[in-house]
Amino acid sequence: MSDPMADSMDFAFLGDMDTVDWAVVESGPVIVHQLRLKRPDLPMNKFSDGVWSLRPMGAPRGELQTLRWLPGGGGVEQQFSFPAHLVNSFKRIVWLSINRPTPVSHLADTTARQWPAASSIAQRFGAFRHFGQYLGQEGVARLSDVTGDLLDSYATDLLAEEARLSRSSMENDLGRIGAIAHLAVYLPQADRMVQPRWFAKDLGRRSRERAGDNSKAIIAPDTFAPLLWWSRQIVQCAPDIVAGVAWVDIAASRPQPPESSSAGLDAVQKWVASHDGVVPQNGDGRVAAEYLTALGTGIIHGKDFGYWRRRRGGNYVLDPTVPQPIPVPVSCTIEGRPWLPFLDYRDIRSGRLPRILRAAAAVLICSCTGMRGEECRKLPRGVLRTVSRPDSAHSYRIDGRMYKAVCDENDQQDPHGKPWVWATIKPGADAIVALESLAAAAGSDQLIEHPNTPNQPKRPMERDRSVTSESMSRWLKELIAYANELVITLELHPSHHISVDPSGPVTLDRFRRSVCWHIVNQPEGLLAAGVQFGHMLSTTTDGYGSTMTSGIAATMDQERTSALYNTLQDHANAAKTGMKVSGPAAKRLGNALNRFAVNQFPGTYAELSKKEERRLRSDPDMAVRDNPGHACLCLADPMKPETMACSRENDGEPNRNDCKTYCGSRVYTDTTVAEDKKEAAQLRDRLHNVNPILAARIGNRIRHLEEHIAEHETSALPLLTIMSAEDAKAARASEKNKPQSSGPTDATNVPEEGDLA
Repeated sequence: MSDPMADSMDFAFLGDMDTVDWAVVESGPVIVHQLRLKRPDLPMNKFSDGVWSLRPMGAPRGELQTLRWLPGGGGVEQQFSFPAHLVNSFKRIVWLSINRPTPVSHLADTTARQWPAASSIAQRFGAFRHFGQYLGQEGVARLSDVTGDLLDSYATDLLAEEARLSRSSMENDLGRIGAIAHLAVYLPQADRMVQPRWFAKDLGRRSRERAGDNSKAIIAPDTFAPLLWWSRQIVQCAPDIVAGVAWVDIAASRPQPPESSSAGLDAVQKWVASHDGVVPQNGDGRVAAEYLTALGTGIIHGKDFGYWRRRRGGNYVLDPTVPQPIPVPVSCTIEGRPWLPFLDYRDIRSGRLPRILRAAAAVLICSCTGMRGEECRKLPRGVLRTVSRPDSAHSYRIDGRMYKAVCDENDQQDPHGKPWVWATIKPGADAIVALESLAAAAGSDQLIEHPNTPNQPKRPMERDRSVTSESMSRWLKELIAYANELVITLELHPSHHISVDPSGPVTLDRFRRSVCWHIVNQPEGLLAAGVQFGHMLSTTTDGYGSTMTSGIAATMDQERTSALYNTLQDHANAAKTGMKVSGPAAKRLGNALNRFAVNQFPGTYAELSKKEERRLRSDPDMAVRDNPGHACLCLADPMKPETMACSRENDGEPNRNDCKTYCGSRVYTDTTVAEDKKEAAQLRDRLHNVNPILAARIGNRIRHLEEHIAEHETSALPLLTIMSAEDAKAARASEKNKPQSSGPTDATNVPEEGDLA
């Protein structure tokens, strides 16, 4: 008798084009290829089982690890399910996805891997289950009965379900279904499905068009800005939290005294009397014995309160609102006030404050480095390096690992990733230091892991305290709620309140895209973001700054309108204080400020109505942009691209990274010229101890700046004078265009409708 396991292994190692003995496969285990079996010590399912576990493939904890072929399995309600007569057909397809390399015909012109990861198998399974239910509803008995018209109908229906998934996800699902046709050589005749007409054609073209736009939603500014501020405050208060964790750990590790000793019962009686018979209560409705024991001097046992009540007839009242302060001083302040009146035992022992600190540190690390969530969660201790610079300043490096798209020699995803060095700034380095001190107090080798609490969540592996993306999302939610509570408690300004993100829950992976979007949309930002995020192609970086399909067009308009309003308001105020301006577009700046004043916009951007925002944004005569990268104002008219010396963005806006000194839309102000003076002074300091070639280039730049500064100081006019002159000019033009009256006005001199037009 043959061994099914051995036979299946033999078949797994045959060439790509060899047939499969399905009778042997269907009587054997699910995972047979030695490259796919990462955890042979774990139990493995049979092909005939209704549940297939992907854990032997090394599926990471926190991801889908189980494929349920029958509805209702494991008490989990399924939205979609396979019809019973098609279960084995789809089992064969998934078995091939696990144990056979992806056919070369499918790898062409796609980003698919030869050996898909367990997470990809789970995604294929989800797409197949939705497709299988559709086939059952259409009365399809075999996959070979599927026609091209039926596949077109399915694609049309799927893409119409906008509420279920994003279009990109639905197109990916259709691609997974279309790949079934490439497995026909391995499948029985009844399971060989026709290739869809849309596969690798229209959908592929749309997917490639979308590939330039990162699909992660950008965190809304009203959420991002206060969240960053609070993360810095919490990290600043890390010494208090670490001291509390150390005190609680020492108290919890202290050996318990004997139960029901006379000294212990006497101590209980004394404690209850000193607190007027009111005892703090735990969340389970019982006396907070662990806290009271921790406060004791090694005399009170945790059960002595019960013994005292039963044996000595003592009585006390439980009150869950009674605080449980620990003897650790609070030294941190926020806005000049102590951030907490005291450290509460429950907040430390339950892991609440350690979780909030880790979440705040993760926010700063991801925001200051561009790390993905997994790369941040898996940081070990000792990763921070401080690099001294010649100017006596310091820069910071984090020696971490990158996991995305890292494969081994067999084209399988490498769970260990590859070494990667991340540059960061001071707030990110401070976050690492805070996590280092917390990990040292907790005795951990990882910077981010679950706190050591009495109610540890179950772990599939012993002593596994690693944090999944779902857990970190819950921690971020907890951080936001806690910060908003402190806004009320400390009576802080409402601007520190963290608003709900309209795009959904805040996750670590969203910080990378959000920060990169802000960098890309700054002058010279494309180059800066490419260097920081390690992108080899500028199109990849540009995708992070794209807004065409990311669902943030409204946010983009809001940010640009806010910048436009602030620029106009600032220069209108500066004109009253005597600011001078020069440059070819100085008169247009005066005209823009006059129009801004005539429209009588509110005093702050927050007071603008939607209608006023649209009016401000759509008026080309009020288009005044600050361009600090080139020390000027840009007044280019988007409606007249032929007047732009620079290139244009996709939305018609001038590319401020490509600003030309000879452009007729530039304006120089006292403020921008002050920046030129500052740059010239810095360059003069750099002239010492540099090589002749660099010195010549620096000298040319200094001369250019000095000429520009001198020209401004000799030709600049007060902005208020220019505004008055432009206003008078507009008034004369208006008076000139008025129709001349030939006599007294009477009823017959009323203009007709055509005249009004």
